[in-house]
Amino acid sequence: MTRKESKSKSTVFDYSNIASEIKAGRIRPIYLITGDEEYLLEKITNAIKRKVLAEGSGEADLYVSDRSGSKTDADELRSLSYTPPFLSTRRMTILKETGLFSDRYPEAPLLLNEYIDVVSNIPDFSCLIFLESKVDKRRKVLIEAISERGVFVQIDRQSENDLEAWVIGLLRRDGIRISPAAVSGLIERTEKQMGVLEQEIKKLALFAKSTCLSVIDIDDVDQICIPDIRGSVFKMTDAIGMRKTEESLLILEKLIALKEPIPKIRFMLSRHVRQLICAKEMGKSDAIIESLGVRPFVARNLLHQSAMFTLQEIVDLYKRCRESDAMVKSGRMEERQALEWIFLAS
Repeated sequence: MTRKESKSKSTVFDYSNIASEIKAGRIRPIYLITGDEEYLLEKITNAIKRKVLAEGSGEADLYVSDRSGSKTDADELRSLSYTPPFLSTRRMTILKETGLFSDRYPEAPLLLNEYIDVVSNIPDFSCLIFLESKVDKRRKVLIEAISERGVFVQIDRQSENDLEAWVIGLLRRDGIRISPAAVSGLIERTEKQMGVLEQEIKKLALFAKSTCLSVIDIDDVDQICIPDIRGSVFKMTDAIGMRKTEESLLILEKLIALKEPIPKIRFMLSRHVRQLICAKEMGKSDAIIESLGVRPFVARNLLHQSAMFTLQEIVDLYKRCRESDAMVKSGRMEERQALEWIFLAS
């Protein structure tokens, strides 16, 4: 991973950049941090805390506030970030969802200049962190002002390859190996959320240690971890292809019994059928991997399953998924009834 230069003067750091910098002991007076991977956002914030706050300082040098329901004016921002520390080398201020970089951005030039003045002159004894779910990069004037004294960090969901390496590495520390199919299944069922993924890895590690298991396969993941909706959807589609409607409904019943949301099941089914259409049209694993960004064994499975249908049958199945969604939204059918209709109409 490398730093990404924006069109403005600011440099955008990713997780690898900022983690390396913090580990090396470099702490900035100000950070603007955004992204959709909450696990890594929290990890970076905690890493800064450990570097900034003195042991035993408690909350004497820490102020945390969620501003999603209020505004932060320039005078308050100056007061918070210009207050010297009591026990630590820096005073740490964490402001969440200020809106200064999105829809609540100060458009008036005079007001904007006040914020720019605050961040441009922030003292070295301060460590001000903005945690924002959304940052509009067109708001470059304020972002550039922050970058002059600090850094803009964007931490998004990690790629499947990065997550795969992370999972393998965590289990390797305990002397445990994991098969490619098990890694992929684990990542898919956790929807690439690292916080959830970490909890499932811990469960697998405990299971492996208690059973003296050295290699984890997909059956172990199915037994120990949260349900695999993708795998269940694949089995349901297999049953449809073999004209076993009752079997597909039984799989659906199990998912619902496990409290999986019906809209999520319908979404996963629609996505899977779209992938089957692509697989049927392309006809080759390499093309499927490149187009859909899936793992090789997933591409092979899609190709194998698509052979059970004609292209028109898959298209018709996708149409029924769309019609099912429309019937729910229009109030013509209940959620479950509309989902079952997809299989009964097959």
